[in-house]
Amino acid sequence: MRILVDAMGGDNAPDAVIKGAVRAAKEVDATICLIGNQEIINEKVKEFYKKDNIKEIAENIEIYNTTETIEMEDIPTVAIRHKKDSSMVVGFNMLKEEKGDVFISAGNSGALLTRCNIDSRKNKRN
Repeated sequence: MRILVDAMGGDNAPDAVIKGAVRAAKEVDATICLIGNQEIINEKVKEFYKKDNIKEIAENIEIYNTTETIEMEDIPTVAIRHKKDSSMVVGFNMLKEEKGDVFISAGNSGALLTRCNIDSRKNKRN
């Protein structure tokens, strides 16, 4: 199983997401893919765990780099359409392309639902 996680989404991201992924990695038989700004994630790994690479903490965690973040104050429809390299949009695309089995995000709920709605409408047309 491959779990895709929006590392940049949520009020306490990426801190809470990274710490949660590290804890989960010890308990699940799955690969956890943190989707977000790799530079920021690596800085947090150094800060929290004094390691240069998340693989030194958990072999089953990887990082997929993105360059944009959907903020809580962003207008959902605008953010989804214009921030194509955001952790949320990339995560949904990876799920759609079957590069993961589940996508988890605590980010902008409006953007999350907007993206779900866009995908469901596309599927109904096909």
